[in-house]
Amino acid sequence: MIAAFPVHGDERPTPAFVPGTGTRTDVKPFYFAIPAPRGQILDRKGRPLAQNSVVHRLQLTVPADQRGSLETFTAWLEKEIAACQHDFPAARMPDADVLKRHYESRRELPVTVSDAVKQELTIDAQKHPHASARAEYERFYPQGNMAAHLLGYVSADGAPPVGQVQRGEPLWQRTRGAVGLEAAYHKQLTGTDGTLCLMMTDAGTIAYEQVFVPPQAGRDVVTTLNLETQRCAENALDHCGHRCAMVIVDSSTGDIRAMASHPRFDPNAFAGGISSEAFTKLSQDIEGPLFDRAVQATYPPGSVFKPFVVLAGLRAGTVDAQREFECGPTLMIDGREFDNWSKDDYGFFNARAALIRSCNTYFYQSAMMTRDMPILYMAREFGFGIAPVLPLKTSAGSLPRSAPSNGDLANLSIGQGVTEASPLQVAMAMSTLANGTCRPRPRLVMHTQSQSGHIGDAAMPCRETIMPVSQTDLETVRNAMYSVVNHVNGTGKAARLKKIAVYGKTGTAQWVLRGAKANVVWFAGFVDTNPPLAFAVMIEGNAGEGGLSGGGTAAPVITKVLRDIEAKPAAHGVKYENTRVDQENDPLTEPMASGYYYGEPRPAPPTRYGGTPVEGFFQRLFR
Repeated sequence: MIAAFPVHGDERPTPAFVPGTGTRTDVKPFYFAIPAPRGQILDRKGRPLAQNSVVHRLQLTVPADQRGSLETFTAWLEKEIAACQHDFPAARMPDADVLKRHYESRRELPVTVSDAVKQELTIDAQKHPHASARAEYERFYPQGNMAAHLLGYVSADGAPPVGQVQRGEPLWQRTRGAVGLEAAYHKQLTGTDGTLCLMMTDAGTIAYEQVFVPPQAGRDVVTTLNLETQRCAENALDHCGHRCAMVIVDSSTGDIRAMASHPRFDPNAFAGGISSEAFTKLSQDIEGPLFDRAVQATYPPGSVFKPFVVLAGLRAGTVDAQREFECGPTLMIDGREFDNWSKDDYGFFNARAALIRSCNTYFYQSAMMTRDMPILYMAREFGFGIAPVLPLKTSAGSLPRSAPSNGDLANLSIGQGVTEASPLQVAMAMSTLANGTCRPRPRLVMHTQSQSGHIGDAAMPCRETIMPVSQTDLETVRNAMYSVVNHVNGTGKAARLKKIAVYGKTGTAQWVLRGAKANVVWFAGFVDTNPPLAFAVMIEGNAGEGGLSGGGTAAPVITKVLRDIEAKPAAHGVKYENTRVDQENDPLTEPMASGYYYGEPRPAPPTRYGGTPVEGFFQRLFR
């Protein structure tokens, strides 16, 4: 019927004339809108993540003498399709209801008798005089299911036209963005339709066909994603074997270099129209492939929350960096036992040692000194409890307004209880630690651009808050996070690299999955590249599944990506100084001897608000 249409830039030509039928009475004109191709979605280097392809459909025009009745119309089509199938195996009879509606109102127009095919249809006019091919634009995702949750997918824009042919109705089904960036930037991605004039004779042939106004493509959306980093992240998650998510952020600008959720889906399945059965299977899959865990799901952050508890104590002046608390196996708080992650007694730890070994009992005691308001203030300043600003739907997570009991305060100090955060929130908190100045706003789209290169909708990097801690306090936490990865006893040593310093924090938390208790494990931090890249990886455990930990399960997943960055920094858009990363092996605590250390008495028992002994509401249990 028509070939592929030219796509113009910003200038739209004005048609010179609109033809009439002249003195011919056997010709009927039709004017159709040619749906415009959607703009592309690109990575930061201009590589396509979503674009358009041209597909083809076979059409047959039923001769006038075969249109006397629906039965005659149908019988002719069946015979002609059978004759075409040798040359066009995709040819098939339309559904009976569709064919009936076409006969009642549109019998002069060609009938579509095939699904969309990629290859161009070459028709021998002598052999198949009533056959024609129609070219259409269809959405195409060249990277398959990569970044599927971010890109989203398209769906049909309204019902197919029925009844009498209307002037300017679309030549084929228009689409619109359903979710993701396809929906958020639908207006910009949508172009301007073209115009096709088609004149059909009563005999069923095309007397005249011309594209008066070519369609104008929509604007391209340029994201902050880096294709190599995104690919590495998704490959790492694919081999994880669990439901999981990962976010990697440029800590200087807030640019999201990679953001992935597993399992995922292939948006190409939606491009040509997905069947109700296939969509139901996807939407009801218990693994949730349509659910974006990176930005919409929230989980207890566990021990990745602990650096902010340390910062709160330092800022409030309640617990300095060298203040030691016993890292025992259990504390009794208001008559309830609160466990450490280990049943061993590790002696006295300061803040650095407590972060390296992720000692819960240290943080229970530290929080009792600092109390809830400084901790909650620090958490909010680092973005917990606040929905990240993105063109996608994001979750704010959960941060309590207070910790009314000592038990609540103990849970808060180790990122448990009602506190929850998304992987994106954790990554942005780590980016704040990495840049040392402010909490940047996450940025997923840099700008849109027209087909001629004119830039618009620019989203400039911006900061949301100035970091409310001193550089001295910041270095205390950073040094400890360095040791989490690079100390021989660090819980995150699986993420250690030889050439780039990795700063991290492991986390293992308990949550409820479909009514049963399960673990969720984390590894979050940043790498000393230029610019520094902050990251967070989260892995969901199943109910009753043991053996998961932040250091043993989550850290090796992000390490696969970090090693690729170390090997190919230019591909990931970073640089680094090629220096050796030292491994630490200093003792984390001195041996205890009759209550003395370094020849001096240990600090007095912690006090609450400068006076009331802490023993009044918790005491150490020995096992």
